[in-house]
Amino acid sequence: MSQSRTLSIFDKLITLLLFVATLPLLYLSFYNEPSADDYNYAIKLGKDTFWGIEYYEYMHWGSRYTATAVLISNPIHWGSFLGYKIISFLMIILFIFGSYFMFYQLLKDKILSITLASSLSFIYIFQLPEINSAFYWLSGSATYHLGNILFLFYIGICTKSTKKLKLRNVFLYLLIFLIIGCNEISMIYLLILNILLFTYNFFKTKKLFNSYFYLLLWTALLTLFVLIAPGNYMRSHSVYNPYSFSEIILRSFSKTIVIIIRYAILSFIIIFLTLYSIRKPLQKMKLHLLSLPYYFYILLFLLVIFIGCFPSIYTLGSNPPLRTVNVIFLSVLIILMILCCKLIREPFINKVYVPKFLLNISLLILILGYTFAIRDREIYNLTNNIYYSYDAIINGKAQKYKEEVQKRYKIIQKSKEDTIFLSPIQTKPRIIYHTDLSPDPKHFYNASMAKYFNKKAIIIK
Repeated sequence: MSQSRTLSIFDKLITLLLFVATLPLLYLSFYNEPSADDYNYAIKLGKDTFWGIEYYEYMHWGSRYTATAVLISNPIHWGSFLGYKIISFLMIILFIFGSYFMFYQLLKDKILSITLASSLSFIYIFQLPEINSAFYWLSGSATYHLGNILFLFYIGICTKSTKKLKLRNVFLYLLIFLIIGCNEISMIYLLILNILLFTYNFFKTKKLFNSYFYLLLWTALLTLFVLIAPGNYMRSHSVYNPYSFSEIILRSFSKTIVIIIRYAILSFIIIFLTLYSIRKPLQKMKLHLLSLPYYFYILLFLLVIFIGCFPSIYTLGSNPPLRTVNVIFLSVLIILMILCCKLIREPFINKVYVPKFLLNISLLILILGYTFAIRDREIYNLTNNIYYSYDAIINGKAQKYKEEVQKRYKIIQKSKEDTIFLSPIQTKPRIIYHTDLSPDPKHFYNASMAKYFNKKAIIIK
């Protein structure tokens, strides 16, 4: 292990920013409440066995077996609402730990790994397209954000050099199985990664049947298992797609551009500032992943976004939901880090000297300027997760939201009537609030919540 330097002021600043961004999110975890599909999945184990539910979902709705396993194991099935909140807490912590694990396995340098993990985690939290679906709404986090966490660990173990190759491969096979069972976009990205790893290793060793070949084969087989799922066909054909194939391609390109403008530009600047501040130790390291030309990484960057957008537009005729963009966003950040790392190693960058205090001030102005310029205004659907998290705490929105939900529970539990009438939620903190019940008692949210509490109907009056 190399220990090239001590923490600089910039290192401490980016780590402090991560702490400032994460602290309110962890606090808000304990104000989180189940919503929508959470109740629907929580009652499934009361109707069938674990494997029976997995089989039914595969045949009738989808092939997300990992997400299904987590969702039907929802702690509220056993009446533990605290357990539901703890999962939100862990979703945040595990992502940060996964980021550090990935960088440490690649660099073997604690200081650099802390700085890079802090940068990746901060930007992810700072600009995450839909933070509620990532951390707080279990149906979203178990499907999409969990896939992101596992993806970080997969990359880390792939780069891990160890004599215990068989044990390493066991973990990789397990992670492939779990990631593919989360969502289709993570599945596609994993397939692309393993194709690239196999191709690179083949040209390097001239051996076809190596460990990466079998990892790719395992990925391809599980991908096929997902693609042929009857449930996927039924779900994708449940909505009419009005667009021709050429229109789908154009819309996918259009959404690609939107994602670049909305999320990639600011991320690139923050990443570049971070890597520029640690360029000297990075320049001394031999990183094989930087050996390819710029156009390869740029094409990969565009391809990753396009492929992330295409499935939703092709199957459902609509832009990918923001919880899907969360998955796209992580891959965007990883590729941007590779590009910036390659860029700061260029000779002309070394000739440009920027004082350290200017880097620190630039980063602060960028973050604070963005946060307070956007505030609580709707500007091109730009995210402002730090502002909204503190707003929910300081202005008491999280507390009021929790009180309203707790009041609902008391009304339902104390009432001897089979039909319960509830008032709509008035306080809706953006970070932890997902959706509310419907006036229609047959709505799936109303129906599943009624079954959970052993009531005939729950209606919003």
